[in-house]
Amino acid sequence: MTTHPQAPSRALLVLLVALSSLGEISTQLLLPSLSAIEADLGGRPGSIHVALGAFVAAFGLGQLLFGPLSDRLGRRRVILAGLALHLAATAGLFYAHSIPEFAVLRALQGIGACAAYVLARAVVRDVWRDGAAPALALMMFGTLLTIAIAPVVGGLVVGTGAGWRAAQAVVLALALATAFATVALYRESNAAPNPGAGRLATLAAGYRDLLDGRAYRAHAMALAFSYGTLFTFVAGSSFVFVETLGRTRAEYGLLFGLIVSGLVLGTHLARGLTPRLGAERVVRIGGVLMLGGTLAAAILHHVPGLALVGIVIPQMVVTTGGGLILPATLAGAVLPNPHRAGMAAGFMGFAQMAGATGGGVMLALLPSGSALPMLAVQLGLAAAGFAAFRLTLRGAGAAPQPAAS
Repeated sequence: MTTHPQAPSRALLVLLVALSSLGEISTQLLLPSLSAIEADLGGRPGSIHVALGAFVAAFGLGQLLFGPLSDRLGRRRVILAGLALHLAATAGLFYAHSIPEFAVLRALQGIGACAAYVLARAVVRDVWRDGAAPALALMMFGTLLTIAIAPVVGGLVVGTGAGWRAAQAVVLALALATAFATVALYRESNAAPNPGAGRLATLAAGYRDLLDGRAYRAHAMALAFSYGTLFTFVAGSSFVFVETLGRTRAEYGLLFGLIVSGLVLGTHLARGLTPRLGAERVVRIGGVLMLGGTLAAAILHHVPGLALVGIVIPQMVVTTGGGLILPATLAGAVLPNPHRAGMAAGFMGFAQMAGATGGGVMLALLPSGSALPMLAVQLGLAAAGFAAFRLTLRGAGAAPQPAAS
């Protein structure tokens, strides 16, 4: 599509981190002010979770379309269209006057952000090719670092008394900067567009062919269950720390950042381990950590005097395991599919958001009032992911291979 193909560079990798972080930033910056948004918009207690769910559902469903569409039309124009929609929806949130209005705009924001998120992964495969595994891990490292920092920033902004719209202004400014950087730095990287990709008649057949692969299916399930475990903590932690344990919103932001730093650590480890051990083995290690951490949290939280420590330390183990699994599953699923990287990355994004939606729904259905519902859902999802990955790969007959040479 261009006579000057996109070349690997640090500047491009930083841009891809920003693109893949846009959805997380749009949510994490607002986490400390969820109850304030709910009160300001006149919502009933717990109604703000509808807006969170709308974003996650739109974010996941959009990836089923945007990935294949970019295989057909090219990455650049789809990314720019997504950024334009995200910017419009983010600006609209300033004028929301009710939870339903807020939820609709959040859904549109999620659709726009998902285009940037899934295609950032496809661009890594386009540009870094067989050496994409370390680049994917480094991109995930940067994304998770923003997840750790964003709630802290959000808590500090809200703590000044500026209100939740001030945190939303930070989201808008970052999105604008990302859009300008994309226009300036990114050239089209899909050198061989597929005219048949992205058409409704071929989508179902393409996804069916992908899921026929036992390894792809196993990595998709591992990603769904692990991210569901992590998102359950994201959705429930604000209530647990602020309402149950009596911490301030600023303290919650700092504690959340501390716990999520495990994701950064895990992703950093995955960057070096995946090329040496292979994606499958790294996912197995991460699954052990997630299952052990959730089990420890469920037990220690009930020990007198360990209510806070019994959540923070085990959850750091959980997030470290998640940090290993997220980039390793992407390497194991996307890198073997260079001819349909957009579709492969798109379904992985859908699986990730499906896991998050499932965790959020289960958490909403359980009675609140303590940390137990959050911890129980996390333990169930971690155990399901641990078992599903192993059972799906059982009998495959192939030894784990490094994800990149």
